[in-house]
Amino acid sequence: MTGRRPAAPPVRLLLADDHEMVLTCLASALQAVEDFHVVAAVTHSEDVLPAAVRTRPTVALLDHMMPGRNGLQLAADIAEVLPSCRTALMTATPQRDVVRAAITQGVLSVVPKATPLSQLIDTLRSVAAGRVTIESELLTGSPTGRPSGLSQRETEVLRAISTGAPLGEIAEQLSLSLGTVRNLSSKLIKKLDARNRFDAARMAREAGWI
Repeated sequence: MTGRRPAAPPVRLLLADDHEMVLTCLASALQAVEDFHVVAAVTHSEDVLPAAVRTRPTVALLDHMMPGRNGLQLAADIAEVLPSCRTALMTATPQRDVVRAAITQGVLSVVPKATPLSQLIDTLRSVAAGRVTIESELLTGSPTGRPSGLSQRETEVLRAISTGAPLGEIAEQLSLSLGTVRNLSSKLIKKLDARNRFDAARMAREAGWI
């Protein structure tokens, strides 16, 4: 009599994002997937590697713009200490240079934060199986400069914010009303998933957009 094939072990997930509400919701959604088990959810970059060593995840899903050590650096840390763990990055505005750097680092997927949950689940299963899973448009977008999701005016506002100038001064400098600058600043914070306008400018500067 042929025995029943044993069920495959669950995909053990380590999640890292410095936005606690986002992280909590993501962990809850993924834990509800039958073949997933969230073994760690980490909000601080310095806690990622110790959590990986302690819980030995199958896949680490890392926010690219974590303060301190970013997702690419954390992926390198994990690969050195726990090579059996596969890694994927989450990013609000994926760019070709980031994707190429991730591939070079051994990251198996770069996931836009706008990705539907069902697609993220499929991606994580593929990453757990050791397959590179990156949308083709992320490999063919513009490698440097302003991302397609930002207008020229938004880029100008980000550049001005990065100097530390107050909003009133930025409005005068760009010949805009103060209300317009405030609205653009709020949109940029939301679009880049930033904490505030200065964090948005930092993200843009580190990405080479300004």
